[in-house]
Amino acid sequence: MRRMNAIIARALGATFLMGAAVEACTVPVFRFALDRWQADAYRLEVPDGWVNSAGGRAFQKKLDETRTEVEIVSLDGAAAGGNLVMPSDERAVVWSGELGNDASSLFTSPAREEVVRRILAGDSMVWVMIASGEEAADAAFEKRLKSRLAYLGTVAAIPKQDLSDPDSQLGPGPELRVGLSFLRIARDDPREQIFLKMLAGPGKEGESLRRGKEPCAAVVFGRGRVLGVWSSGDLDKQGIDEVSLFLLGACSCRVKVQNPGWDLGLAIDWEARLMAAQMAADRAVEARGGDPAPETPRGPAPAPAALEIRRFGGEKDDPQK
Repeated sequence: MRRMNAIIARALGATFLMGAAVEACTVPVFRFALDRWQADAYRLEVPDGWVNSAGGRAFQKKLDETRTEVEIVSLDGAAAGGNLVMPSDERAVVWSGELGNDASSLFTSPAREEVVRRILAGDSMVWVMIASGEEAADAAFEKRLKSRLAYLGTVAAIPKQDLSDPDSQLGPGPELRVGLSFLRIARDDPREQIFLKMLAGPGKEGESLRRGKEPCAAVVFGRGRVLGVWSSGDLDKQGIDEVSLFLLGACSCRVKVQNPGWDLGLAIDWEARLMAAQMAADRAVEARGGDPAPETPRGPAPAPAALEIRRFGGEKDDPQK
């Protein structure tokens, strides 16, 4: 019997237990994160004196223009190049190389831009599949992910919102809905190598992605937060359900550091982009004559994900079986 990734299982279980002691707000996890969890800053290690050089000033100007959150640290005796390090672990280096005048390649790529676009368009989460290059294995895993997400899209529901609860008010952003998105990228895409290292995360959890022997999937939500990454052999239909329903469920633990996951490095002004998404959502409501977004026909909602998190493995009875 395959087991759910132990790190994520323990973290999700701890989140549920901590949340059980307090009254949960009605905002789903994915939207609470989008509204209220600021992304952690990556650490850029540079040689001493580089910051005040012409190249360093040009580099920082680019960062300021894109509103990129990054901590620049000058190190005595450092080599001519720089290192980009994940916020949660200074040993987790996602890039090393020469520091030019343009910072964009470190914090943006086609796939990251697409993930951000989908989140701002209202998708609850983006399941990113990393293809291994083995055609049969990749095709089978893609079919499993797509079919399961399509099924969940017909039965899943977000919690009914309590508009009278001040702790459950939504911030600026897209209309609240169920949106389960799939995005495939190639493991050997030269434009996505930094993104792939960010998806793998800072710990042992991402070893399957780093090894590159089988297709993997990571799920991204909020302001570019990765909940986890799993190999195809560790992610069956029940695992896809558990992760997706956890993010669609009511946020029981509101403290970011007590929730599982890690942040991507993104070049984006979230506050401005969320306000623009809100304006687009308002225009859509006006175009419907002030009516709320039409509901997608749904069957009975599955049991809350927090109560289901036990393992990956085993099949549920459903039409996809």
